[in-house]
Amino acid sequence: MTETTTTGTSDALTTLNLPAKFDVTKFPREVEEYLGRTADPFHRAILKNYFRHLLLEISGYWDQILVPELTVAEPAYRIGDRGDMIVLTGKTEVESFYRETFETDKNVMGALTMNMCVEDFGIVTEARWAEVTTGATVVARGIDADPAAHYLLTHNIFQMFAYTHDAKLIGERVYDDPASYHYEKLDPADVVTPADARRELAPFLARATLDVWNGTEFVAG
Repeated sequence: MTETTTTGTSDALTTLNLPAKFDVTKFPREVEEYLGRTADPFHRAILKNYFRHLLLEISGYWDQILVPELTVAEPAYRIGDRGDMIVLTGKTEVESFYRETFETDKNVMGALTMNMCVEDFGIVTEARWAEVTTGATVVARGIDADPAAHYLLTHNIFQMFAYTHDAKLIGERVYDDPASYHYEKLDPADVVTPADARRELAPFLARATLDVWNGTEFVAG
C-alpha cells in the first residue's frame, strides 16, 4: 500500500488506497474479514446483522431489511445528502426510502476504503463511498453530464449504526461531506448494474447468517 503522507498511519481516508475500478464485492469482503477477526459474541452478532443488512440493500432485497430478525419495529434514520438531512421515523418512512432507492436503480454502492469499528453501541464507519448512478440522475442534480451514460459518484461519509442489546438495528445516522462529491463517467464495460450486484453478492448472502440472543447467550440462527 502506498501512503499519501510521510507519517505512518492506518487511517483509510489519509492513505486513500482506492481500487482502480468499482468492485461491488470489495465492501462485503472487507466486512466479512473484519467479522473473522472479531471474537466478542455480542460484537459478532452486531456485525452479522450489519453484514446481512448491507447485502440485502445492495442486492435490491429492500423488503427483507425491516424484519423483526434484523430491525426494531420503529427504526429512526438521519441521512445526510449533499448538505441536506433526510429524517425518517418509523417503518413506513424507512421502508419507502429503501423501496425508492431500489426502484430508481441507486442501490449499487459500497465503500472504496473505510475505517470501521464495532462496540457495544453498534458500528461506526468512515468511508470513501461509491454509488453507481445514471447520467439522468446526475443531470437532475444540475451537473453537466451525459444522460445516456452511467457515472460513479464518490464522496466521504461517516456512518453510525445503533443496535439494541440483542443486536437488532435501531437506526442509522449518516453524515456526508458535501465538498467531497465527485462524478466519474464510466466506460460501459465498468458499469455494475443492479442485476450484476445481485448475482455477484448471492454467495455472500447465502452465508450471511445471524446470531440470535436466547436470553442467556448469542447462538447461531
